[in-house]
Amino acid sequence: MRKATMRALLGLGLALLLVACQDYLESGGKYTSRQSADGGSLAAEIDKVNGTGKLSIDTEGGAGRIQEADVTLAVGLGSYKIELLGEDDAVPLTLEAGAGETVKGHGQMVTNSSGEATYRVTAKHAENVDYQIVYSFH
Repeated sequence: MRKATMRALLGLGLALLLVACQDYLESGGKYTSRQSADGGSLAAEIDKVNGTGKLSIDTEGGAGRIQEADVTLAVGLGSYKIELLGEDDAVPLTLEAGAGETVKGHGQMVTNSSGEATYRVTAKHAENVDYQIVYSFH
């Protein structure tokens, strides 16, 4: 009976570990933002991060507004990818940086019904990640 219970607990612990590995996990994240009726910016500094997540920027622009966005991404170790999301989660811009790289790009985002602009990130054992998204409405 004890062996069966231990196996079940070990299996449950392993299953929880696998689920946790599929999430976006970060430590030491610092975010600063500013918004206005014309646009705004989001800057992030992250010590360590791994996984995939969908993040959002609260804007003051309302639903369905198109944003022109300039993105800068720098990575110390590992790799990090940012995908700006447009209508129906279309990806108008993908930026990916590896260890020691800085990349820049321009794309569009569309605000959802809550007035949020969304983007997807994928990190592979990344450290010292810095990115900035500067956007304006048109």
